[in-house]
Amino acid sequence: MKFRIGFASHQQLLIHYIGLTIVGRSEVQVKVGRGQTGITVNPSEDETMPTADETYADAKKCIQEKRFADAIQSLEQTIQEDSQHLLAHESLAGLCFLTKNYDRAIQLFQRVQALDPKNIGALVNVGALQNKKKDYTAAVKTLRLALSKDRRCPEAYYNLGIAQRGLHQNSMAVSAYKEAIRLRPDFVEAYTNLGNVLLEMKNHSQAILQFRKALEVQPDFERAKIGLCAAQEQTEQAKSAISPFGRLVDMEQVEKMNRTVAKHLHLTPQQRFEDREDVHKLAKDSELQAIELLKQIKEELSPIILELSRLSSEETSGRIWEAGLKKCQAASRRFSLCLENLNETTDKLTEHEKEIQRYSE
Repeated sequence: MKFRIGFASHQQLLIHYIGLTIVGRSEVQVKVGRGQTGITVNPSEDETMPTADETYADAKKCIQEKRFADAIQSLEQTIQEDSQHLLAHESLAGLCFLTKNYDRAIQLFQRVQALDPKNIGALVNVGALQNKKKDYTAAVKTLRLALSKDRRCPEAYYNLGIAQRGLHQNSMAVSAYKEAIRLRPDFVEAYTNLGNVLLEMKNHSQAILQFRKALEVQPDFERAKIGLCAAQEQTEQAKSAISPFGRLVDMEQVEKMNRTVAKHLHLTPQQRFEDREDVHKLAKDSELQAIELLKQIKEELSPIILELSRLSSEETSGRIWEAGLKKCQAASRRFSLCLENLNETTDKLTEHEKEIQRYSE
């Protein structure tokens, strides 16, 4: 059995059972009582004590039958017998989440990551569990570590958005959710959380847009429906505060609704270092992308345009002209992609600057 978990949100756990089969014949009885944490095995006359894999197989059977307490006992026994049993650690971590033993689940996922350093999902799950415990500072650190290993993990950006919103870093959360959506366009939870942050920032029109995108992906997604109704209601309330003649009826109330409350952002020295590192990387990326754009203009676009200009003044065959146009279109697509990447990077820098200004007011 392969028991993997991933968090669609810090309140939602996805569990997948893959290739579930039972092996071995040992009859295992789990006894739960005061001072009893072990497993009593009643082997048949021709059987030896069960191996770690056989105990793990019994745990899988318990999971199938939703006997989670028994499954936890069997998985703990499996880990005692084989401290490097990766699947037992993953399965037990998932069950600890279900039983709300978050500290144990974090410990187990950290062990999974130690056993399998390439397992980025284990790091993301640790960050998601830290969000669940509202330990947002630790979650940011964990998820940034995950992203340093894989910059294209949408779940890491998604959970980072949750942590940053928990720290009242809303502009940064917006950037994280947008990156999650860019990498996974059908990420309905990311659209919804982005809408909620934008609604909190009083950006009603953009919030409505994100909730509608979520419902395009999944029309019956309840959280997006609730968010859309709230955004539309707040929009109507803002409109009703204005008379038909354009004069504000309750200026104080309108200003209160649209006022951004200044907050002081307290960062540890390590957080300030990481923040400076992020800004430095964004600035460096912008510089490299700008250089690449200039290089494309000089080495690709300009020569092709000059070639087309020359062909237009000569009598050339349609085939030669068509080949020249195709080259120009291909170069234009590459240029557009580079320009789009540069725009995204500069947008992130702008949003970060706005975040700093908001906390400096």
